[in-house]
Amino acid sequence: IQYTGRCTPDTFNDKITNTETHECLVCLYNVDKAVSLTSIDSVVQSLCEDAYAADVFSYTDIARKGAQFDNEYYSGGGEWNYEVQTASGEDVLAYDASRVDDVYYYEAQRKVIEFPEHIESFNPHTGKVINGFEDLDGCDYNAAYCCFAQDRQANDNNGNCNTPYEYNCVDKDPADNTNICYVDHTRSARSSHVDSGFSIFGDLKTGKENIEGPVHCHGFTWPDNALHQDNVYKGNLLFYVSMYDHMTQRGYVRNIPGSPMCACAENMAVVTRSDCTQVQVDEETTFTWNVAESTLEAGIYVEDIDFNACQGLNNNNNNLEARAKLLHANGLLAAEKLAALQGNLVGSETGKCNAAIEQFLGTKGITRIS
Repeated sequence: IQYTGRCTPDTFNDKITNTETHECLVCLYNVDKAVSLTSIDSVVQSLCEDAYAADVFSYTDIARKGAQFDNEYYSGGGEWNYEVQTASGEDVLAYDASRVDDVYYYEAQRKVIEFPEHIESFNPHTGKVINGFEDLDGCDYNAAYCCFAQDRQANDNNGNCNTPYEYNCVDKDPADNTNICYVDHTRSARSSHVDSGFSIFGDLKTGKENIEGPVHCHGFTWPDNALHQDNVYKGNLLFYVSMYDHMTQRGYVRNIPGSPMCACAENMAVVTRSDCTQVQVDEETTFTWNVAESTLEAGIYVEDIDFNACQGLNNNNNNLEARAKLLHANGLLAAEKLAALQGNLVGSETGKCNAAIEQFLGTKGITRIS
């Protein structure tokens, strides 16, 4: 059985309408797995999940510099974050991180990239309750984002790094698209190496916000459904947002002090907003019965993966919170996860950031004196 489209029950039922074919596939699956399923949706769901998991590009193969390098990069450290090109032509980002371009062209648009839960930023397991969720394995809000604090690359029409590097690219800024409210250091102690305390980026006395300077945040979110394209390809999204689109194409690097550069949403700095990316995937799907081995398998050929500004509720596009709202409106994201994410993306309206700061300080026993 072969069709053009994604490997999901909905697409299968849309493309393959013959009920006898459905019944045959269920029967073969039961023979192979020694089970007694009756639902074609359950059979296709299981076969497709196995198919996507069968051909995954390891995240460790992106940089090929080891686990410590990967952990430090997403924390905001290491050579890709700290170094800036010299007058003698050393530490050129395009050369030092050329492996990222190779992975983008030959892997990220052609196959599933593993979501790196071996990296501490994406599996910190602090045990804390953050916005109503206990911080356990993986990203509990179904969202992740990066916040970049520095531009290290000139001549890419992004940020204000310029040449000559030794004069015009020292501590330069990315394009500003958010305000930082606060950082709770305990949320990301394993990745940021700061195990307690907090940092405040607003002035409650004067009401002033946006006092931190330019910062650029960008992320992505995904439904609970294991076969939704933004869930299947969330490792690709992380790679694209962090390493390809922002580092090699724009030169955006470094973290907000006390926060990882990129992490699960619940472990990041609390900010007003974040840009957002989603994927559009073209696939060929095949279901094959191996007579000799009595096995039934799904196979997926990825024709192309496009990375697009995400669509949000009420056409509020390129906005991470609005994207999560749209997923929720379509029944794809639980209300509790949306509300938790909104505890980290508090909104851009005047006063929202300082209100979040005041609420947070109240949990530390710090209140206003009237």
